[in-house]
Amino acid sequence: MITQTANLDDRMLVLFEGNLRRIFAMKITRSTFRELQNVILSCANQNKELANLLFEILLTGQVKHNPANEKHQEILEDIIRNFTIPARLAKEVYERGEFINIITSDLVSQQEESALLNRLRRIDGEEFVFLSDPQNTIHLIQHFIGRIQEFQSSAKGREEIGKFRKELNLAGERLKQLAL
Repeated sequence: MITQTANLDDRMLVLFEGNLRRIFAMKITRSTFRELQNVILSCANQNKELANLLFEILLTGQVKHNPANEKHQEILEDIIRNFTIPARLAKEVYERGEFINIITSDLVSQQEESALLNRLRRIDGEEFVFLSDPQNTIHLIQHFIGRIQEFQSSAKGREEIGKFRKELNLAGERLKQLAL
């Protein structure tokens, strides 16, 4: 590990900051994190220790070593302030982009018919909108209960599902309240 950031030079830091501005001026996608890794390695002139230091500063949001001068400290603080959160998000999108971030539904009615306007947004920002009437909503519930039962069929899945016992019991109670 590099004991201080003295190996950082003005050109490298300016290049690093400029590349971060370019990367994060665009939408964050699954490839953003890989692009970030490539830029860091390139700015560090393929020096893996230095690249790891830049990566650590960017993702932790902390400069753990003393910069060579005050100008370097200011640039690093600017990088942290402007790019740590987007870099963390890029890492999350890279690792878990297709996972659901939020689900919302609104009850909509037209004439005598009611339906739910459902929105699912993934971690990577992609959004899917669909309508479901009571029949289709119940079909979705049955589908996902079946998928949870599939999780139960493996030891790892059982372990994961076990972490949500309280939530599953609550869902079961709510379903019982709906029973006619």
